[in-house]
Amino acid sequence: MDNRCAATLLMFAVFAIGSGAGPLAHEGHAHKVMGTVTMAAADHVMLEDTNGKKVSIKVTKDTKVKATPPVKVEDIKPGTRVVVTAVEEKGKGMTATAIQLGSDAAAK
Repeated sequence: MDNRCAATLLMFAVFAIGSGAGPLAHEGHAHKVMGTVTMAAADHVMLEDTNGKKVSIKVTKDTKVKATPPVKVEDIKPGTRVVVTAVEEKGKGMTATAIQLGSDAAAK
């Protein structure tokens, strides 16, 4: 293999790896978003993720809230740490399938 061929292959490899760094959430797949709730309502929850980014996630009647004792989405207090499992829908944003409250939530 000559140097030009090796350089071309290296260039394509770097391009392929670099182009894979797209958005965090990919359409149609479940994703976990960890963060701290800044606001919760019956139809959506807003949180600040672990990177400090503000994230708004839709909530539906099918969204499960995993907490002890049980709570409704709109009763989640700001400052509560959560892990949200959500699905990205093209043009519609993220929709939560489950919201897991952190163990410290019971103390609030």
